[in-house]
Amino acid sequence: MNKNLQEAHEFGRHGEVIIKKVTSIPSGAKLVGKGNKVIVGHSESGHHHVLEAEQGVEIKMYEIDGKTYLDIPSKSDLVHQKSSENHKTQTFAPGIYIREIRQSYSYASKQMRRVID
Repeated sequence: MNKNLQEAHEFGRHGEVIIKKVTSIPSGAKLVGKGNKVIVGHSESGHHHVLEAEQGVEIKMYEIDGKTYLDIPSKSDLVHQKSSENHKTQTFAPGIYIREIRQSYSYASKQMRRVID
């Protein structure tokens, strides 16, 4: 994929994973991960949601008060590691983002549950 031609966004959603741009990372946040590929949404079936930057670019993940923040220094792709029925790859503009995991309500079992891809 040519990242220069791909439109970059400041908000995106892959199933339960929501990423949206914010102004800053709160002071006191702890660095919990970094690399040019960072898992931003784990999947029990192994089909993770991964934020990928170009080789040599380092995405940083921070946590504070149960919230996860991402420092994305250059255009990066959110990829769903599933070979079929996967979420469309989304490209994010450089910036600071918050990652949220949303749940859905199961009317059959009458309980909250994680969204399963």
